[in-house]
Amino acid sequence: MPARLPPSQVVPKVRETIVRERMLAGGETIVVATSGGPDSIALLHVLRRLQPEMRLRLHVAHIDHGLHRSAAAHARFVRLIAKRWRLPVTVRRVDVRGAAARHQLTLEEAARFRRYAALSQVAQRVGATHIATGHTADDQAETVLLWLVRGASADGLAGIPPVRRHHGLLVIRPLLNVWRDEIIAYLTAEGLRWKTDPTNRGRRMLRNRIRQDLLPHLAGYNAGVKAALSRMAQQAAADAVLLDRLAADAEAIVVRRSKAGVVIDAAGFRALAPALQRRVAHRALQAAGGNIRDLAFVHIERIRLMAERHRPGERADLPGLRAHGTSTGVAIARVSAG
Repeated sequence: MPARLPPSQVVPKVRETIVRERMLAGGETIVVATSGGPDSIALLHVLRRLQPEMRLRLHVAHIDHGLHRSAAAHARFVRLIAKRWRLPVTVRRVDVRGAAARHQLTLEEAARFRRYAALSQVAQRVGATHIATGHTADDQAETVLLWLVRGASADGLAGIPPVRRHHGLLVIRPLLNVWRDEIIAYLTAEGLRWKTDPTNRGRRMLRNRIRQDLLPHLAGYNAGVKAALSRMAQQAAADAVLLDRLAADAEAIVVRRSKAGVVIDAAGFRALAPALQRRVAHRALQAAGGNIRDLAFVHIERIRLMAERHRPGERADLPGLRAHGTSTGVAIARVSAG
């Protein structure tokens, strides 16, 4: 890992990230996701430091997932911090276990789903355009490994994007280039307290096992493994941006949309490189109404091969979709619920 950033340089580093990634232009209303943990307290404190020069309006949002007994204490702590710093605050309780059961998700997936839904509701209520979360460089390294273990595509290696759109809002990660030990040093230097989430120590969640077991083991082979993973994420993200632009241009030529779904032109599709074929196939599946959460590599590859070899009459069933070979290519349409 590179030399640790002095506490005095954390705010300038975050300012640099905000400017480079075009997270903010100035004058925005931001919902700051604040769990009470070190990362979110540091995020809130740094944004408060930047508030005058960037003319920011901050609204603290605490989402209680109801997954540990100290949740109420954490909510009280965040309310106290917001009151002390004279910031408006909203506390929301979400049903993570119920969402996991209804949607067949892991607790981690359900927590993320309900958390962002609640943050979006708070943002809409207070007129915010941005949601800020406290993801760090450590979270980035863990996410890259998480996707690798799960069998990610190349896009998975890009990890956590510094900026992404979510239901008309911008989700920003200003701490994404700051390491967790730098955050702890910053909080300590500023005399700030934080709460520790006991679920971060549990071993049921894969991310926790990656943090506690896999990363320390890999550090035995390369002491700078986390920094290497973070650099790889940045490179993969830049490559993904370029490939997405090329895929959008190719899609406009080889994919035709209709009320029934989409049709991929086989002749034009064959002329594309395999990397672009996969991206165009993915975009076509989404354009036909496919749920991005249900579309795995195997589904994208099935469509790619169908369009590549072009056999009229060939059929394939995919999650919520059906594809069949036509005289000119591959047609993809949603399967009606009835």
